[in-house]
Amino acid sequence: MDIKYLKGVGEKRAAAFKAIGIDRLEDFLNFIPRIYLKKVTIRELRNYFGENVVIYGKVVDVEYPQKKQQPLKIFLNDSTGTTEIPFFGKSEFRSKQFRLNDNYIFWGKVDEGFGFSKYKLNYRDHLKIDNLEKNDLDFMKFPYFPVYELSGELKKTWIRPLLLSKIVYNAFSSMLKENPNLTDETLPPYIIEGANLPQKKESILRINFPLKFEDVEEARKRLAFEELFYLQLIFALKKRSIKNEVKGISFTKDITKLKSDFLKACGFDLTKAQEKVINEIHADMKSESVMNRLLQGDVGSGKTIVSIFAMLAAVHNGYQSAIMCPTEILAEQHYSTITAFVNKYNEISGENIKTTILIGGQKKKLREELLQDIRLGNTNIIIGTHALIQEKVEYKNLGFVVIDEQHKFGVMQRAKLKEKGLNPDVLVMTATPIPRTLSLTYYGDLDVSIIDELPGNRKPIKTFLRTDSDKQNIYKFVKEEIDKGRQAYIIYPLIEESEKLDLKSAEENYKILKDRDFKEYNVGMIHGRIFSYEKDEVMQNFKDKKINVLVSTTVIEVGIDIPNATIMIIEEAQRFGLSQLHQLRGRVGRGAEQSFCVLIAKNLDDVSEKRLNTLCETTDGFLIAETDMEIRGPGEFFGTRQSGILNFSCTDLNKDKQLLNRARDIAFNLIASDPQLRKPENEIIKKFFSENFKDAVYLMGVA
Repeated sequence: MDIKYLKGVGEKRAAAFKAIGIDRLEDFLNFIPRIYLKKVTIRELRNYFGENVVIYGKVVDVEYPQKKQQPLKIFLNDSTGTTEIPFFGKSEFRSKQFRLNDNYIFWGKVDEGFGFSKYKLNYRDHLKIDNLEKNDLDFMKFPYFPVYELSGELKKTWIRPLLLSKIVYNAFSSMLKENPNLTDETLPPYIIEGANLPQKKESILRINFPLKFEDVEEARKRLAFEELFYLQLIFALKKRSIKNEVKGISFTKDITKLKSDFLKACGFDLTKAQEKVINEIHADMKSESVMNRLLQGDVGSGKTIVSIFAMLAAVHNGYQSAIMCPTEILAEQHYSTITAFVNKYNEISGENIKTTILIGGQKKKLREELLQDIRLGNTNIIIGTHALIQEKVEYKNLGFVVIDEQHKFGVMQRAKLKEKGLNPDVLVMTATPIPRTLSLTYYGDLDVSIIDELPGNRKPIKTFLRTDSDKQNIYKFVKEEIDKGRQAYIIYPLIEESEKLDLKSAEENYKILKDRDFKEYNVGMIHGRIFSYEKDEVMQNFKDKKINVLVSTTVIEVGIDIPNATIMIIEEAQRFGLSQLHQLRGRVGRGAEQSFCVLIAKNLDDVSEKRLNTLCETTDGFLIAETDMEIRGPGEFFGTRQSGILNFSCTDLNKDKQLLNRARDIAFNLIASDPQLRKPENEIIKKFFSENFKDAVYLMGVA
């Protein structure tokens, strides 16, 4: 049935529903309430002071204001008493909305009343109820009213929250008339019983129209399990297909000498965590299965050096390696770091390993020479951006790929490499420690290695939370550190939505710092709008200690590691995510001297203060990541909502850790025993999967 024929909808509202993905009645099955309102009697209002509730009754009187500042009062009566609902402003308009002796439900916040009405309801919304309409009366039987997300499109058609609740109820009534089962079950009996879950029909009805409040959580968990189970099923199929579809490269050459020369080139001992991860990666590389591994570690834990070892191991076996970065500046930084290390390694080992950088903006002649070197195998380690998998890039024998930070190396990228006849081992690196629940939902098809230890020669960075009024004391401290020969960063936020204003603010502050606060010192600035060569020049001057204070607008611009920089000042720290602040802080503390991070924040509420205090209390990136996710929610954790996988309707990753583990275990065990879902008991899963995950259906064929 077209939803325009649903009572309360019509043509215009149907178009508004379509804009939010609701075309058919069945689409309401996935429309989940945001909150629930308890329906109470007027006598019970005294028990709900300060809370939002719904009351139902008859309008028995309307009192018009005698003076301009007085409210219009609607008096509502039920079998237990009478209460007032005041309206300030638009009295004439409001009075026409309510007719004496008609029945209404009102949503509002309970407050103290005056005169005979001890408690009043501060109005939020209302809905007229027709006592002669069975559907209206049935709607009133439920003790809790669902309130749904009201999009801008729906608001434009004068849909209010309670009307939307009624429209959803009408949709469910129509669906149940057409199909008493409401919807097909999506999980087989053995999973429902084994995981102790309610049926899908019951769960959908109870999450929308609960009979008791406990129903909501039980129903939510059932629907969340389904979301997590099918996501993990995709990961299980994907993981199996990558392992089984094409034979991977087996890097079997002895690496004893390589390891010895590598450690000499390092000039320091690896941590036990680094050694453990190198062994995990090398074991994967020796296997005939294709490696698909996530390497995560805290800021400064030494992920890059681990990735260099893996790339050298691939080169040692006669293959090319590549490292793909999200931005050109990061690619340039990696090129500088990796080339310096490889040159040192070449001197020690007597090898002649060559590195190349491939990024946009290179001159045509140079680019053609680089592409030829890659094609002929004259270069061994290629560093770049997504340009590395473009059509014109041909490899002689690419065997190992490192994907650095914030890059999902998805099916499309792997497919592009396979089109070139390549099926390399892949190592995805992330500089942001990811809570386990998030790594299982975002990178659930990858094996995970964790570097959970920092090099022993590092002193923990001391972090302080301060306000604008402390600035002169902070600057005095910075000057004392500069006089000892140290350097400082001052970071200003640059948020996409307000980029122009932020940049202007940062540039104005830079002038003040340069001309007033630090006029006796050299102050430099970098931001995203200056040319690459200007950026490089400023960074080189900072590295060469020609600049004492570097003003910057974003995390990645800071780029190069400067061991002599010991102070990080972050302005308007409340505008950054915790993990982002932790990344920024990690730009200092790279040398042997004590380093400091000062967070300058303003207008802090309790939540913001709690967030920033977490950073002052710990330098553990994994603990910070967990706190960040708890406060901001998983959808914002990566600083983007682009990942559809994280847009769950019912799952709450902060609450559903055990549910996720159970769903993952069941999904992975299922694919291990029935990879193509051919068993009769899995027919339900196969049908639902095929209808709802069309992009992933091919995985069943190759698993």
